[in-house]
Amino acid sequence: MSEIFFTPARKVEVINKVKDSKFYGNITRADNEKQVNEFIETIRNRYHDATHNVTAYKLGYGDQAVKYSNDDGEPAGSSGPPVLQAIEGADLTNTVIVVTRYFGGTKLGIGGLIRAYGGTARMVIEEAESRKIELVYKLAVAGDYDLIGIIMGQIAAAGGKIKDTEYSNSGVKVIFLLKEGNYQQLRDILKEK
Repeated sequence: MSEIFFTPARKVEVINKVKDSKFYGNITRADNEKQVNEFIETIRNRYHDATHNVTAYKLGYGDQAVKYSNDDGEPAGSSGPPVLQAIEGADLTNTVIVVTRYFGGTKLGIGGLIRAYGGTARMVIEEAESRKIELVYKLAVAGDYDLIGIIMGQIAAAGGKIKDTEYSNSGVKVIFLLKEGNYQQLRDILKEK
């Protein structure tokens, strides 16, 4: 069975007005912490005069997932965790959201902050839509020149997508992508042949 996960289909910004405050929600896909930090820094620079820039992200999947949220000066647990919950509730990963608040003069209270930040995060997730990502193996098979037909044929039969073929004096090496569920069978056939 292949690992499938969902990530934002596109980078989006939404505006959510709650009482007198304005909340700007920004979302993007990020595949590592460097990309997360660059996106957060870009939004913080764009809205440097904002009252708060609350952040949350999730990278990876399953037990290996890295999850993080930051309240950025709002009362503890009132803003970052609701944004992270929105990411997880939408079953997204490799996702970063920054919700920026411009305070309008009316205090929202803890419940109001949770609703405003979580609601803005859900709005931006809905606007960005999601895209399905399927994890695959990147593999290489090496063999003598007289085996090239068998190697290429079996990779094609297993649904592999050839990315590169390298030729040398000692033989050929084929680099390809393969769905996880097809790996064991292809490996067994190639060993046999």
